[in-house]
Amino acid sequence: MRMKELLKQLEQLLNEKDFDLLKIQELKTEILKNHVKGLKIENYIGDYPTFMEPVILGDKVKIGDDVLIGPKVYIGNDSVIEDYAEISNSIIFDNVKIGKNFKLDNCIIINDSKLNFDNFSSKNCILKGIAESEEELEIIRER
Repeated sequence: MRMKELLKQLEQLLNEKDFDLLKIQELKTEILKNHVKGLKIENYIGDYPTFMEPVILGDKVKIGDDVLIGPKVYIGNDSVIEDYAEISNSIIFDNVKIGKNFKLDNCIIINDSKLNFDNFSSKNCILKGIAESEEELEIIRER
């Protein structure tokens, strides 16, 4: 199966009312292990970013200053990663905004999520919503 099809399948699972976390974890592993390969980077990049392959950035992704991305990261179209973020082993869908000084490992961020706050760290989770603080953010912990 192609990566776009797998991402679409993952997105459909994430839109269900009751998540099947096992299926979500399996799809995330399949995408990151077998489909995120190499380094696809365009412009919109801030000062001093570090990319640890494999990393795939969609179209019009904006990356802030001193950001560390990778390994095994997919960031969807029209997303914004603010300064000082560290993201690894994660899938970020389209049209997502992540605030400054975020540290994410093995996470999924659902499309159209806006994390409009700074200083957040999490592992093994699904994040979604429009949030001005950590308390407003919907966090689903994976097993």
